Amino acid sequence: MNVMRTMAVGVGASLWLASVGAMAQEPGASQPQHAKETRVLEEGAPKIAKQCLSLALDSGENRDIQGKAIYDTNAWDYTADDLEGDDTFELLVDLLGPGNTKYNLTCQVDADGQVTFESVEASSTVKSNPGGA
Repeated sequence: MNVMRTMAVGVGASLWLASVGAMAQEPGASQPQHAKETRVLEEGAPKIAKQCLSLALDSGENRDIQGKAIYDTNAWDYTADDLEGDDTFELLVDLLGPGNTKYNLTCQVDADGQVTFESVEASSTVKSNPGGA
């Protein structure tokens, strides 16, 4: 009988220690990671980034981007004065997808500000600002 009582006390103590250990976790340790703040989230997307998204939607190439929000872009780096002749600026626009999915849009912008859509791909990383977001 003492053996059974000792085992019951041991199991109870183990369960109590496990629950105390779970409560002692660092706050937020088990919470999901959320998207980091980006300039787009703070200020809104620049016009050329919105044009790129619109052109991607119009292309019908990828229906998965319908209704997705612009998360980040390198549009602020575009300066028409830096382009010579037929040079274009590679405009990258990242959209938030489900889970950790990002939709990476690629467009080209010429010195006149004309935007042309090039491609869209799904990945788990931000392409427009790899070190930032």
